[in-house]
Amino acid sequence: MEFISGIVWRNLNKATFDTLNNRSPGQYDIRLGSADYSAFFDGLPRENATNIGGFSLTVPLTSFPTADTGASTPLVVRYMGNDSSRRDWNIPSQRSATAYSLWRPDRRLPNAPSDKSFLVLLKTYSGKYYGRLILARELDYLPEDLKDLLLSNERGCRMLATASPQALDLYLTLLREYNVLLYGPPGTGKTFLMQEVKRLFERDGALWTFQDTLEYGSSEAPMISAVDSTQAGHSRTIWTTIHQSYSYEEFILGVTTASDSHTLLKITPRPGILLELTEFARQPGCRSLLLADEINRGNVSRLFGEFITCMEPDKRLDEDGGETPTTVSVRLPYLQEGEVLPVPAPGTPLVFRNPMRMPKHVYTLASMNSVDSSTNPLDSALGRRFFRYEVRPDAALLSAHLGVSAGDRRFTPGAVASDPVAIKRLAFLFWSFLNEKIALFAGCDYQLGHSYLWPLASAETGAQALTAFSSAVRHKLIPQLREIFSARPEQLIHLLQLRKPSPIRLLEPDALDEELGASAAILWDGLFSCSDARLSEWVLRLLMEHGAAEPSPAGGA
Repeated sequence: MEFISGIVWRNLNKATFDTLNNRSPGQYDIRLGSADYSAFFDGLPRENATNIGGFSLTVPLTSFPTADTGASTPLVVRYMGNDSSRRDWNIPSQRSATAYSLWRPDRRLPNAPSDKSFLVLLKTYSGKYYGRLILARELDYLPEDLKDLLLSNERGCRMLATASPQALDLYLTLLREYNVLLYGPPGTGKTFLMQEVKRLFERDGALWTFQDTLEYGSSEAPMISAVDSTQAGHSRTIWTTIHQSYSYEEFILGVTTASDSHTLLKITPRPGILLELTEFARQPGCRSLLLADEINRGNVSRLFGEFITCMEPDKRLDEDGGETPTTVSVRLPYLQEGEVLPVPAPGTPLVFRNPMRMPKHVYTLASMNSVDSSTNPLDSALGRRFFRYEVRPDAALLSAHLGVSAGDRRFTPGAVASDPVAIKRLAFLFWSFLNEKIALFAGCDYQLGHSYLWPLASAETGAQALTAFSSAVRHKLIPQLREIFSARPEQLIHLLQLRKPSPIRLLEPDALDEELGASAAILWDGLFSCSDARLSEWVLRLLMEHGAAEPSPAGGA
């Protein structure tokens, strides 16, 4: 199954139909018009540049295994140029014998022009391109939002919100499980993943997918939505960061007090953010998502209260808002049975009626650090109601992001002070080495996240890379090591080889001091006073002493 990140379409008007059927003398191109298609073709090398800003692109169309398109088929797309009079995009050489195979008259092309049949190019999140024809009779089998898009204009381009493969997987997991807990070491991108899922959720279910096969039956859907149609519609999200002072009254239901000439003290119930989300999702075709960052920093049992029971998918109402044999009703405080409470919402205000019955499409995505001594452990009753989604430090992701080879451990002396590629490779190897040692001495839950070195990728010069790496070492990696090994200094001394020359000074007791209970002390001030170049050379020497790096032959990088 492939997820669609972008789509280009051109309806089969008379000019396009005649071109494909050799009926249009002098016209060999399919014209896409002057819309901006650059994002769709982003990443493809530009060729045959012209003096008016024009160029061509070769699009490697992936074959549909069951459609007999052969191997990956190149399709040339041409842009006339910013300085041309038309600024048009077109697809050249699309006559019957030279057109893309699935657009030729002997395949599925209809017998007459049709403004409801479309030539389509698809781009997937994995970076593949596909081309196919969608016939008028197939439109009714498309997702409604995709059908409306194609019919809205004779030609165009639509890019969907970008998301990483992991975010897509997490999003679909959330739709399946309803309550998902992201957990893992700090710096593994949990908050960023939540932001990606939030963007996907707010697109109202417009996540289109298709199989990488092509069927010709009239009832076969060329593309489908990865989201159930009952979940597509208006979406609402609320992001909150949990903290120790967060209360049930803010989260579920609280009260406000006031006085007037008739009442000495007037107490009025006030809905919290979770109640706002549940009432929004109670509307037909609507859904809502609570994003709770750092969920274990608060008293989660007190926060969720009665909602702990209602959160379970089988304790909710059904798709149509009706009760099932397992639906649970919970009476909330401050309200009488049957009493109503106005609930703020975008547009028309909503009304909650006590008792509470959880709508089907309320989702919760929470995050927590797997090791954080300053927080409370997650309540076991609440924890059982979450699907746990682990996020680990990702070496493959980091090496690809930095543009380095994970297996290349050779360095030329001096390169780590001037060569940006060598510095990025040094940073990756140092991070990998530290994580291996942390796993051995403290456990995998304490490993360092890949996001600590993420900004290093943008460095273009040696000076920029050296500054970014030194900053990461001083302000991110070493502080984490100091915290992890705070009670085990000898392990840290061994790890950083502090009994050998180093910017970090080791103060060791003499025999008498040791007899009186003194122990070695690490003085960190040298880490901040040394030059960036000396720091990088020390890191390289440290890796070589541990066998995690090696000198390169003369002339190597």
